[in-house]
Amino acid sequence: MGGSGRVRWRAGTLVALMAASIVTASPAGSAARAHASGPPTIAHVSVGPPQPTDAVIFLSVNPNGLPTNVVVEYGRTSALGEVTVPASPGTVAPTPTSFSITINGLAPATTYHARVVATNSAGSAASGPLTFTTAAGSAGSSPGGPSGTDGTVRVVPTASPGAWGGLSGVACAGGTCLAVGYQGRGSGPARPLVERWTGSSWVDFPAPATVGATLYAIACVAPGDCLAVGRDAPRVYAAQLRGRTWRVVPAASPPTPNGDILRSLTCLSAQNCWAAGYTDGATRAMRGLLEHWNGRAWSAVADPTPPDTMLNAVACATAGSCWVVGGTDAFPQLGRIFIQRLAGSRWVRTGPAGPGVANSVSCTTATSCWISAGEARSTGLFQLRAGTWRATAAPGMRSGVAPVTTACATASSCWAAGYGGALYWRAGAWVATTSGLNTTLMLLAVACPSQVCLAVGSRVNGSPTNSTPLAAVLRAP
Repeated sequence: MGGSGRVRWRAGTLVALMAASIVTASPAGSAARAHASGPPTIAHVSVGPPQPTDAVIFLSVNPNGLPTNVVVEYGRTSALGEVTVPASPGTVAPTPTSFSITINGLAPATTYHARVVATNSAGSAASGPLTFTTAAGSAGSSPGGPSGTDGTVRVVPTASPGAWGGLSGVACAGGTCLAVGYQGRGSGPARPLVERWTGSSWVDFPAPATVGATLYAIACVAPGDCLAVGRDAPRVYAAQLRGRTWRVVPAASPPTPNGDILRSLTCLSAQNCWAAGYTDGATRAMRGLLEHWNGRAWSAVADPTPPDTMLNAVACATAGSCWVVGGTDAFPQLGRIFIQRLAGSRWVRTGPAGPGVANSVSCTTATSCWISAGEARSTGLFQLRAGTWRATAAPGMRSGVAPVTTACATASSCWAAGYGGALYWRAGAWVATTSGLNTTLMLLAVACPSQVCLAVGSRVNGSPTNSTPLAAVLRAP
């Protein structure tokens, strides 16, 4: 067989796993529920967008309380014997987790067979068979996208190039844009990270001083008037910016044994903000968290979701047009898309109810919104039209981009960003950008203060402590 297979291990606690679409968390990410000891189980294995010489295998493993070794066996035939991943690409901690393994050194335009094998001291488990075909081309080339390309994605330096960590939220108001996340240096603990966009580059900005806290989202109603939310294990975390000074504003949800997290934030005014996330307790099923900020304090919506539900994103276009999205039955199965809208003072569940997990929601007007979601074999982008969420034409795996977030400068100028880069909405279809595929890019949030949008995320180099903050400029035609 031509070429030797090499594996890049990408481990970490992930909030949700979709085919070629993941939401990363920092080392301070969500803790999982306790499980009895036993053989491991493997859930929702899938293959990412085809590339000429790489393949990304996404998977979720429940180690059932025991350290577990995970490998991918693969080859050009169903016998799998021609190429086998090295025996120990990585070890999964004893709690359920989702991650991906990248196989390098493959031959272009070649069909491969594979399976995932997980082993611990109580036994082994194997996934069903996988089949994938690498893209045509050579190392360094980009797979062809849908007919026509539009827009560009240009990576720009962040203010913390020497730190490990990532950026996961960005917001703009009055010409000022701030990005938030986490960073660490060497073996030191993670700390909140905040950066400001000058119009041409990112520079350091004062961050909350809470050691160990991770910021996942930010919303601003004016320059120097912002909220940020995240996690300070095991509690949810929130901080308010006034000028250049942050103060912690304790969220209302009581901590549960295994940890809580707020992942998304939207503000209509300084007195009207919503934050969404989930709680994962040892004595109760996972439930969505939904909190409201009135300008002085947070209040929690009591049990806003059915059991075993995570909320990943919330967005409001007007006071009467708010949406919160996520997934139900998210572990060990991939689950079903969960959507609620705000009707008066109550949150009401609505559709669609297809398989997968909704990752993001964004709105420009009360009648113009987008949802990015993933399921076992693909990612989906849903548009709100005439009061109904409708799936748009799939971007196609050949685009090389797996979207996890969306944002619009106008109702007709939208971006879908995620693993590999970004797609642009043009003439009623998603098209690849002229910048091509970047296999190390993970864009997690986008803000559009103008036709030029700002994206932030991580450059994925391996484990969470090897990933680095990343930012990009998305320029529409």
